Amino acid sequence: MSLAPLEPIVPLGGARKPLLGLLDRWWAIALVCLIALAPLLVVQGSAPLTDLYGHLGRHAVQTGLAERPGLQPYFTYDWQLIGNLGGDILVQLFYPLLGVEGAVRATVMVTQGLGALGLLLVSREVHGRVTPFALAAIPLLYGFPFNYGFINYTLSMALALLAYVLWLRLRAGGREGLAAVWLGVAGAGIWVAHTYGWAFLGLLAGSTMLAEVWAARTHPLRAALRILAACWPLLLPIVPMVIWRAGSSGAAVSGWAWGYKYVWALSPLRTYWRDFDMGSLAVLVMLLGWAVGARAVRLDRRVGIAALLCFVFFLALPFRVFGSAFADMRLLPYALALALVAIGTARPEHGKPQATRKAARALLVAGVLAIAFFGVRMASTTLAYRNLDRQVQAALPALDKVPMGARVVFFSVKPCRTRWALAPLDHLSGAAMARRDAFVNDQWQQPGVNPLKVSYPAAEPFVRDPSHLVVREECKESRSRVRLSTALKRLPRGAFTHIWIVGELPKRLTPPPGFVEVPDAGSGRLFAATSPSPPPPPLRQI
Repeated sequence: MSLAPLEPIVPLGGARKPLLGLLDRWWAIALVCLIALAPLLVVQGSAPLTDLYGHLGRHAVQTGLAERPGLQPYFTYDWQLIGNLGGDILVQLFYPLLGVEGAVRATVMVTQGLGALGLLLVSREVHGRVTPFALAAIPLLYGFPFNYGFINYTLSMALALLAYVLWLRLRAGGREGLAAVWLGVAGAGIWVAHTYGWAFLGLLAGSTMLAEVWAARTHPLRAALRILAACWPLLLPIVPMVIWRAGSSGAAVSGWAWGYKYVWALSPLRTYWRDFDMGSLAVLVMLLGWAVGARAVRLDRRVGIAALLCFVFFLALPFRVFGSAFADMRLLPYALALALVAIGTARPEHGKPQATRKAARALLVAGVLAIAFFGVRMASTTLAYRNLDRQVQAALPALDKVPMGARVVFFSVKPCRTRWALAPLDHLSGAAMARRDAFVNDQWQQPGVNPLKVSYPAAEPFVRDPSHLVVREECKESRSRVRLSTALKRLPRGAFTHIWIVGELPKRLTPPPGFVEVPDAGSGRLFAATSPSPPPPPLRQI
């Protein structure tokens, strides 16, 4: 393995063109991006991601509160400048054409398509061609953060990759001033999508500059000034960020949980089958280990440093930053993806034809393995999403039994120990907001993090996340999760018209007094109040 020298990148339309392989054709890039969307094409509704149906409920308020009288007494959505709006903006753009559920599905597909395109174009920019290892990085887009449903975050990371490509292109063409302007504009826009994407773009740009001053052996002081001169436009969102954080609460930096970091380290590809997902991770680690020592490989310093810094920040960051949970876990799939993208082809060794042929064979085998990894992981993720979506579709018939404007207390019953496969039902009640204009108790409310506000005093504490998460009867109760029976006993009288329960259902389930079971309500259990009370008046005039 050798470190790639920092040579000027020749524009694709210039006099010298890089050697293009099959993967470098635009039709091939488009085909790869389409294959990368396969898991999203087999599901019937929105992707079966843990938080996504909860976001669907918020987007129903965002896009159509004026036409949804059933939601008006409980929810408001106030647009404000915060670093967490990427998916919301795309949904707003798609909504007039596709409706709220179609807009959410389109947003998810655009997010993953842009992420795949970003990885491929970064590879093309730094190596002069799309390498097979860039394809192997694409399955990491379907890693733990995306499977949790962190759409704003995932979108911002995809946009950061694309912005980085154009910044590299402008600098390679000697247009430093325009590159600085682009970095400022792109950084500000990505910050609005999600703060982490803005930080990721800064990490990519800073790593590139660090690689340049390192290669040039620049004096440390001049190196620092050089890096600052190139990257200072990224500081533009600092002012709105200070205003944003000053006006928010409940978003502290907290939770250095080292035991969880060990779990996250095993979970970059966590989707459905534990042994298969961990075996896939082992293949990637072996591939990266081979690249470090292989003569046929050179690692691009710019992307390699960014990958290393992502891993360092994974170790250093706490569990929660700026109100966003899993702050550390989110970075690990991107550290691995960048490490794979950094792998390029070394120049042949002059005077050593036998060693060159041996290295070429090893590179060919590794490249075939990388492409096979991409294909196998896309196929397995597609199958996993189909299985998860079946759980969702089996539970959704309950909504056919829920009247418009209902007040639904929703419970997702969890096992005592967290299972490897993520739970697609945890925020399924967001579909009741979108389809039945129903109040549900699973929405997030964090000032400065979410534009949605929830108000239903009569239903406290069953008003917002995580009041809908309960555990099986044999489990120990905790501060945030109680047994289902305990939660049912604590329900405020008259606050809800329906009780909807999904997940680890007990064999015997007795509803609270005043509720009767609704038959044929899907895989969950649905209970309706015998004498429902009227809803409260709207929070505001619409």
